[in-house]
Amino acid sequence: MNGNFWYSYKQSAQIKQFYDTCIPECATDEDVYDSKRDLCRVTDGVLVTWLNGDGQKCATGTKGERAIRTATASLSHANGYFYAPDASGKVRRLLESCHSSCAKGDVLLHDKRHCQVMNSLALRFISTGVGTCDRNLQARRMISTMGTTRDVQGAYMYPKELGNAIEQFYLSCMQGWNRKGRAGIRTIPHSSETVGGKPLRDDAKQRRQARNERRWEEAVLQSDYN
Repeated sequence: MNGNFWYSYKQSAQIKQFYDTCIPECATDEDVYDSKRDLCRVTDGVLVTWLNGDGQKCATGTKGERAIRTATASLSHANGYFYAPDASGKVRRLLESCHSSCAKGDVLLHDKRHCQVMNSLALRFISTGVGTCDRNLQARRMISTMGTTRDVQGAYMYPKELGNAIEQFYLSCMQGWNRKGRAGIRTIPHSSETVGGKPLRDDAKQRRQARNERRWEEAVLQSDYN
C-alpha cells in the first residue's frame, strides 16, 4: 500500500480517540507542548538567558533561533519563548550549540572551571546584605568565597556551569526587576536536558555517528558506481 494506512469508517470514533492521545514531539523531553497554542515552550535555562540577551553562549543566526523568535513574536503576552513542533529538529541543533559560560561581566578563573563574581550590586549584597537581590534564589547559595589572602580579599566565585543561574541572581539585584517577567521564567539546567531519555549531548553524538555512517556508505556506493 506504499506506506498508506486505512481503517473502516465504523471505527471512526475509536480512531479519533487514538488521535487525541497523540502529542507532537518537541526538541527535548523537558520542553512542554502547549496544546492551546499548538507550540512547544523553550525550557533550557542557557537558551532562555541567551534569547533574553542576558549572557550565555549559543550559535547566532540559526534556523532554530529564527523559528523561536518568529513563533514567539506571533503571540501576545507570550511570557516565554515558543516554537512550532515541526521546527523541533532546528531547535535541537541550536540547543546543541549552547553551553554555560560565566555570567555577563564575570571573569573565568585560571582553572577554567570557576568564575569570579564581578557584579558590583551582587558583591555589595553578599558582603553587607544591602541591596534588592533575591536571597531566596538558590543561585545565591552557589557563590562561595575565594579565600582571604594578601592578594585576594572579599572575592567570590562559582562553578562556570552555574553561570546561567548566577545571571538570574544578578538580575534580581536590579531595581524594577520582575520575577514574573522574562527573567522569572522557570527553566531547566542545560546539563539536565534529554532527548528520548538520553542526555542531549549523547543524543547529538549518536546522530552525528549515524550521519557519518550514511555519508560513508553513500561514498562507497558512489565509488563502486564510478
